[in-house]
Amino acid sequence: MNKRAKQRLMGVTILIFVAVGALIGLTRLGNAAATPVSIDAVLSDSELVGRQIEVTGEVVAGSWVSGAKPFVFEIEDADADGSGRVQVIWDDVVPGSFGDGTTATVTGVINEEGAVEAKYLVTKCPSKYESATGALTVNDVLSRSSELIGSTLKVTGFVTAGSIQPAGGAERFRIADTAGAADGLPIAYGGGLSTEFTDDSKVVITGSIEADGIFQATEVALDNASK
Repeated sequence: MNKRAKQRLMGVTILIFVAVGALIGLTRLGNAAATPVSIDAVLSDSELVGRQIEVTGEVVAGSWVSGAKPFVFEIEDADADGSGRVQVIWDDVVPGSFGDGTTATVTGVINEEGAVEAKYLVTKCPSKYESATGALTVNDVLSRSSELIGSTLKVTGFVTAGSIQPAGGAERFRIADTAGAADGLPIAYGGGLSTEFTDDSKVVITGSIEADGIFQATEVALDNASK
């Protein structure tokens, strides 16, 4: 390699290092600019308007509409009386763990209306476990659905592969008596699902079967045996 080629290579290498360094610096700066604040501060401190903040709260049940663009929801302090709620505007893919009661950490800018225009959204739903003892099978529910309508039931089964959907739809997922089954009992659920809730997970669900054949779940847990 001649001298001129070596000089060009060195120049290109230096430019690459400079560009990478600048990118890292900007990323760190952007992260550092997000000030952690409480929900109460977002609601009461007008000096935060226009600033980038990070705030955490629980997703308020019924505050969002599935599939809306932009996606708008509210969060509140889990320990508060429900009087203080912050609106969040999110214009990207909604995390699979999102749902009523999910803990959401939002990073974004507070607009003039006091809402957070989110740049980053992280949701977390802790795993719940319950014993399947005394629970009905999917076949029990399907074969006796007419007599069980409206009754509070506990049913157990395996999550049907490929059936898990975002919160807010008519169905959230399906369960069957055996892992790998192609169909099953449709489950409606508006809450968050943990990252451990996956295809073929064995679950225990509390709720009721409705006249339309959909099981309206009030609580979803993983089988204790899967711990």
